[in-house]
Amino acid sequence: MSEKTEKNTASAKLNGFLEKNRKPVLISFIVVLVLVIAFVSTVIAISSASKKDLAAVENFYYEMMDSSNSLEDAEIEKRATECVENLAPYTKKGGIAGVRANMLSAELSYLLKDYENAVSYYKAAIAKGKKSYTAPVCYFNMAASYEELGKLSEAAEAYRTAAETEDFGMASHAYFSLGRVLEAQGDYAGAVEAYKALNDKSSDDDWSHLAKTRIIDLQSQGKAE
Repeated sequence: MSEKTEKNTASAKLNGFLEKNRKPVLISFIVVLVLVIAFVSTVIAISSASKKDLAAVENFYYEMMDSSNSLEDAEIEKRATECVENLAPYTKKGGIAGVRANMLSAELSYLLKDYENAVSYYKAAIAKGKKSYTAPVCYFNMAASYEELGKLSEAAEAYRTAAETEDFGMASHAYFSLGRVLEAQGDYAGAVEAYKALNDKSSDDDWSHLAKTRIIDLQSQGKAE
C-alpha cells in the first residue's frame, strides 16, 4: 500500500470514529488542514521558528494517524489523549502553529467527550487567528461543543457568527444549524428568520431545501407565520 493510500485510509478510519461519537457534525481534520494551508499561503513570510513549530505540530498529528486504520477505538482514544498532551506547549504559541495546535486539540478533546476543553481550545484558536480562514471553522465547531454541553444560547451565537462570516464555505450549514438550535430553544420566529436568511443567501443547496421544509413544518404547526 502506498504512503498516500495508507494516510487516506487512516484518515477515513479516524473520521469514521469521530462520526460515531458525535451528534452535531464537526468540520473534519482534513477540511481544517486545507484551511490551515490556505491560511499559510496568505502569509508572505513566516519565521524559521514558526515553520519549525508548525512542522512539530503536524508531526504529532501524523504520528497519531500512522497505521490507525488497524486500531480499535480504545487505542485511537489513547493516541488522541497522548496527542493532546504533546500539543500542549504549542497551544500557547502564537501564529499559525498556535492556531493549528489549538484546533487539533479542540477536535481531539471533542472526540474524547471533553467538551469544556474543546470550547477553550477553539476560543484560543480564534484569538490567535481572528482574521484567518480558520476562524469561522472554529466558531462552527465550538457551537457543536456548546450543544453537547447543553449551552444552546452560546451555540446559537457561535453558529450565527460562523454563518455571517464573509466567504465562509459552510455558511449554509451554519445557518441551518442556527435555525435548528433556535427551534430547540422554542424561538420559532428566530428559527424561521435563520432559515429565510439561508434561503436568501443560497436558495438551491441541500441545506436551503431542508430549511424550506422546516419553515413549512413550523407554519403548519402554527408555531410561525
